[in-house]
Amino acid sequence: MHMNLLPILLVASLLTPLATLGQEFRFNAGGGPITLQVQSATAGSEPVDATDSSTEIYWDANFGVPAKITVATLSPGQSFRLYLQLNVPSQSPAGQGITQPEIQLIDGMLDTDLFTDIPFSLPGRQGFGTLQYRAAAIVAEGNSNEHLDDAHIVTFTLLAQ
Repeated sequence: MHMNLLPILLVASLLTPLATLGQEFRFNAGGGPITLQVQSATAGSEPVDATDSSTEIYWDANFGVPAKITVATLSPGQSFRLYLQLNVPSQSPAGQGITQPEIQLIDGMLDTDLFTDIPFSLPGRQGFGTLQYRAAAIVAEGNSNEHLDDAHIVTFTLLAQ
């Protein structure tokens, strides 16, 4: 089995009432798309998942009401599995929000809650976390030579809850 590549392009968006100012949403991804490579399986075994935790996400949810972060993806012709989890450290001011368990990113999925109940007052409305991606494949799914690589455009949205 050959390796599977999953370049990921991150896109951020803000949905805010027109009268509300001060929302911020940014990424620190170390430059360029993220690429995950699931290595070939040895005879009689399955490939080992590939992970990446190099992307940090920062937000200021100045909506005046609780906020949330959602995620969606586009990956036409998706052949392999990609998962995402947001890890918010307990010392982060936004550590009091609710982080969802690992989410499978599926082509065309609707916006799915990633982090909810972000407080509306300082310091809680400001926060940061690390995005952990996990690419998985099984021998029965084939490989990149048969299906080509998966490419995902992952969209994060910060909005009033």
